[in-house]
Amino acid sequence: MKTWILIALAFLTGLSGMAVAANMNGVLAYLSYHLILPPPPMYSTVAAYINLGNLTPGMSGMAKSTAYLYVNSSGYFKVELHHEDLDDVFSNFTAVITIGNQTVALNLHRDKYTIYLTPGNYTVSITVYYTVKPNPEGPPNAINKPLITIKPVGEHEEEHEGNNNQGNDDNQGSED
Repeated sequence: MKTWILIALAFLTGLSGMAVAANMNGVLAYLSYHLILPPPPMYSTVAAYINLGNLTPGMSGMAKSTAYLYVNSSGYFKVELHHEDLDDVFSNFTAVITIGNQTVALNLHRDKYTIYLTPGNYTVSITVYYTVKPNPEGPPNAINKPLITIKPVGEHEEEHEGNNNQGNDDNQGSED
């Protein structure tokens, strides 16, 4: 029983020592804040479906399709070409995307682009130009594989990514 009293007494002594030490530091200021961030831009899409049909080695071609984009609030958006497996099948694969008055060309080497969009309904024109490699090695089939995506980006992401100086709008994207 005496050991429990000694342990409790030692604990209380330690706590009071910490309280005295905390008061001896002399805090000059305290900081409090609540950060309110604007919500990310709201948007929705109706995707385009692009079917290149049967391909043979060395074949070149073009395909067009239309998607729709509905933007509820202004913001920066990253458009990205997902070319996983395409590198093994195509020697050239270029997607030309027109959103409003901005035109973006993405390919196997330049696969991302950041644009600024204002609220509105956009008809998105997509044209794909391709050349199949002489000896393609990729998967023999692709069915409804995501090809081009768009998503809102934060300030820091768009600053680092920038744009690729394509298109016909002087105010598009961010400059590096």
